[in-house]
Amino acid sequence: MDQIWTSLLAFISQFVSPDWGKLVGLIPLGLFGLVGLYVLWLMRKLATLGPSERGGRPVAGSPPAGVHMPGPSFAPIFGAVGLALIVFGLVFRGAITALGLVALILALIYWLREGMRDYDHVEETAVTLPVLVHDGPPPGVHMPGPSFRPILGGLSLMVIMFGLVFGLPLLAAGIVMLVTTLLGWLHDARTEYGLVVEADETGHPRNASAPGYPTNTLTFFGVLVIAAVLVNYGIIPPADANAGAAAASGAPTASGAAGAPGGAVPSGPAADVTIVAKNIQYTTTTATAPAGKPFTIAFDNEDAGTPHNVSIHTGGAGGQQDFLGKIVTGPIVEIYDVPALAAGSYTYVCSVHANMTGTLTVK
Repeated sequence: MDQIWTSLLAFISQFVSPDWGKLVGLIPLGLFGLVGLYVLWLMRKLATLGPSERGGRPVAGSPPAGVHMPGPSFAPIFGAVGLALIVFGLVFRGAITALGLVALILALIYWLREGMRDYDHVEETAVTLPVLVHDGPPPGVHMPGPSFRPILGGLSLMVIMFGLVFGLPLLAAGIVMLVTTLLGWLHDARTEYGLVVEADETGHPRNASAPGYPTNTLTFFGVLVIAAVLVNYGIIPPADANAGAAAASGAPTASGAAGAPGGAVPSGPAADVTIVAKNIQYTTTTATAPAGKPFTIAFDNEDAGTPHNVSIHTGGAGGQQDFLGKIVTGPIVEIYDVPALAAGSYTYVCSVHANMTGTLTVK
């Protein structure tokens, strides 16, 4: 009885004087459970959607005569699973990314096969459908004209996402593109508003003319992106000019060093290991370090305006992290003080760009 009573008191104490640290740690699990319950509820609602017989079972619908409806497909679900694996792989690295890519490709091939089968069925049982032709909206109705702004906005957001991965110049170009698109969209909205006010005053609604292709805007966007890429890879301005200007001004180009030319290891004690990054990749893909004692890494980031670092892992890029170097924006040389590592083979990777990897041999 005493043991039962002691266990009961221990259980009640979890709620009377809880360990808040443990409870806070359970919050993500609780949220995950709520999301899972919501997904199950949503799936049940979708399964019972539409007309149903007695008992709640859904009734299979039939399309009208002469209309072909493609059947249900699991291809979107397979594609979503493949895409989810790719996203997880970008975060946790390892073989998950390759597995997700294979799953996504197979899902798309499966989807293509279903589409081809549906097309063949439609071609065999083709029917002539009436063609609807209209000359515009009904009298008294004002319809906003077509617009290229959503497409331009999508291109701008794509460049912004590339800028978040590959560097500040592309990010700045994407922001300029997005601002230009939004200003143009605001101008279109003001024009539409003016036409509505005009219709209220005259009683004769007038629609704006269809826009032409945004050739000038697309040309401006193209020049902007090309210039951003050239700046991002250090092609303009020339790296030699940058180095000369930095040396003349005495501006530091490496941690604790002033006037060192871009890409050169700063003066002082030589580092045990030198790793160079250029064009969004490590040009130094193999390196050797001493085992059992601390050592230094001279990390030379030659990519102007692009952040990189060196992170050392055991068991591949997705394995245990043994050292995390400071992220620095090039051109710069950063000296890392690495604690002692046991003898063996390690992988070093850039925390910003997962495609940048190399092998460090400690012996």
